Amino acid sequence: MINLYTTSLRSKILLGFTVILLIMFFATLWSIYNFYYLNELIKKTMQENYSGIIAADNMGKALDEQLQAIVIMLNKNYEEGENLFQKNRDDFYHWHEMAQKAANTPEGKNILETLNTKYQKFLVEIYNIDFNIYRAEKRQILRSDFVRYVDQIQAIKKINNGILEINHKLLNKSVSEVKDLTQSATIAILLILFGAIGISLAFGSKFSNYIVKPISKLRETVTHIADGNFDDRIEIDENADEINSLAEEFNKMSEKLQVYERLNLNKILFEKKKSELIIESMNEPVLMVDDEFNIVLSNKTFNESFKREIFDLATLKKLLSPAKNIKGRKESSNPNELFLKDDIIQIKDGEGNQKYFKVISTSLEIPESDMRGTVIVFNDITKYQELDRMKSEFIAKVSHELKTPLTSLGMALGIIEDKVVGGLTKQQDELVLSMKEDYERLNRLVYEILELTKLESSIGKIKYEKFEAHKVADHIIKKFSIQAKENNIKLGIQDESHGLQINGSYDNILSAVENLVANSLRFTPKGGEINVRFSRSSESLMIEISDTGIGISPDNLKKIFDKFIQIDDTAPGSLGLGLSIAKEVIELHNGEIKAFSELGQGSTFQIKLPAA
Repeated sequence: MINLYTTSLRSKILLGFTVILLIMFFATLWSIYNFYYLNELIKKTMQENYSGIIAADNMGKALDEQLQAIVIMLNKNYEEGENLFQKNRDDFYHWHEMAQKAANTPEGKNILETLNTKYQKFLVEIYNIDFNIYRAEKRQILRSDFVRYVDQIQAIKKINNGILEINHKLLNKSVSEVKDLTQSATIAILLILFGAIGISLAFGSKFSNYIVKPISKLRETVTHIADGNFDDRIEIDENADEINSLAEEFNKMSEKLQVYERLNLNKILFEKKKSELIIESMNEPVLMVDDEFNIVLSNKTFNESFKREIFDLATLKKLLSPAKNIKGRKESSNPNELFLKDDIIQIKDGEGNQKYFKVISTSLEIPESDMRGTVIVFNDITKYQELDRMKSEFIAKVSHELKTPLTSLGMALGIIEDKVVGGLTKQQDELVLSMKEDYERLNRLVYEILELTKLESSIGKIKYEKFEAHKVADHIIKKFSIQAKENNIKLGIQDESHGLQINGSYDNILSAVENLVANSLRFTPKGGEINVRFSRSSESLMIEISDTGIGISPDNLKKIFDKFIQIDDTAPGSLGLGLSIAKEVIELHNGEIKAFSELGQGSTFQIKLPAA
């Protein structure tokens, strides 16, 4: 007997498959033998009985045909009837001979002998008939004789039917024997099958232990090593060559991991210390928090700048959250980011001075771990905010100071143009017209500067209200239809908003759309077209202003929304604040504005605003 403890894993598996295949082979061989024997038995039964049944059936048909031949002869067609009678006589003797060959019981042979004797007497009587008496039309004699012939043939057929009955009995007997044999074979096959299954299960259970036991030990040790117990070693099984080789390789790997862990731990500690030193030496406040806003790390600058602000968890959350609650602020595409690049927070230092910090945050997440956090850098922009405030105040004051004399200048030009103070020469009229155009450009510039300053100073203070988009469309039609007609420009307004409402400042949004339509009228030549389309897209309002104007070059297209940029030198008088104002308004409403253009092919501006 093969000693399973001294064979390799491959030999054990091969032995297991061999035993199972042998069991399957013998079970299949036994089944084939039984089915072959059953087939032979059925074949023999059919051969012995089928020939007898066919012969008896054909003899009956021959007798019926002979009766038909007698009828034909009695009807004065002697030659045709005789030929048919002779043919069926030969057929009867042929099938009688076949039946004798197939007969395998004494009872069947006796019936065939009786059938032959009876048939011979019938033939002798038929051959002795004088059919001339029937030609003399002695019908009474014909009827009585015909009845006698029919009775004789029926008697012969009755004997012939005895052959069929014997064959049927033999066939039923054979079917019963086949059924008994089938039941016996089925029981034997089932017994062999269940026995084979039992042997296979018993052998498989024993055999699997020989294979699984060393592998289970290997798995347990590997699990301990995976948990960080690099000191553990796998026991070597001398009776399993393959497992032994695998265990040796795992032990070598464990030794290397143990060395690598020491080196890696030292490296991590070094990098951690280096990062802490770098963060601590930074002049900007740096903070790291986890998902629950618990402080993980902060540098000296942060502690000095925010020590009066941070005294509990609630205060820290309040400090880090205000930027998220500002109306009009865009949402981050990354849900893990606390702040966007434009987020600014305000605090007061120990002396009561207002300080501004631009917040830069980055999410930190270790893959396949629950360790998550956010690193936040507070860039002190107080001096820049102060400069920007001073600039805005200066521009606002200058613009406001210019507005009063401009108003007086405009009134004076109007009085002169209306000739209230007297008539003007042609040259004077042209001079006044030129002065009026310069006045209008300067007045528009002052208006735009004041409007932009107003928007910048009112961030977070805009009054929001719900209104339907079609109100803006109706206003655009009323305001610009006459101007477009005077300039021979086709202005088309399509309102497909279907009652969509938006939440925002109606005046500001209207001002933004007016700026864009006014720009299109300004840069579209006579005979051109301007189309303004209001449509609904998912849960947003889309406003598209397209024209067939002079277009914008690719270089200028990149900076058209910047402040104080003149994108077309052929149309002076504006420093490009109209588009800046429009962009400021749309972004205050948490929307988007885009521009598409080709030089000489016109321009398209798209506005997307969230629905209420």
